[in-house]
Amino acid sequence: MTKTKTIMTVYLYIVSLISLIFFAVGLGTLINTALKAYIFPEAEKRDYSMCLNYPYSYSAIDAQKLKENPELTEDEKNQIDNMIRDYENWKNANTGDECIKSERQKKFLDSITMILVAFPLYILHWRMARKERYETES
Repeated sequence: MTKTKTIMTVYLYIVSLISLIFFAVGLGTLINTALKAYIFPEAEKRDYSMCLNYPYSYSAIDAQKLKENPELTEDEKNQIDNMIRDYENWKNANTGDECIKSERQKKFLDSITMILVAFPLYILHWRMARKERYETES
């Protein structure tokens, strides 16, 4: 019977520790993201690699010059037009504040979710561990 109680107590302390670690990581990420968003906005500009991935190796200007080549077929010119349009759409959605805002919101959401899951688990297991300890001491 004491071996089972020992295993249960160790389990409760381990789960409490892991939950506390996840809570701390979630809280740290939340604070870090809030500081970058509101106090140090320049620190956030190069954080998100998605904002820096360009869809084409040609810029829209280079593509426009390429389109003026008289040897191109009409189909190739249409493909270049589509490429330029896709690039402009990508640029509007993935540069500047639009890209940073969506990534920031994702980080806030991940952090809050981690906190909301880990903190109740920590409290529950810590209380159970303390109750177990007081029962064994009595």
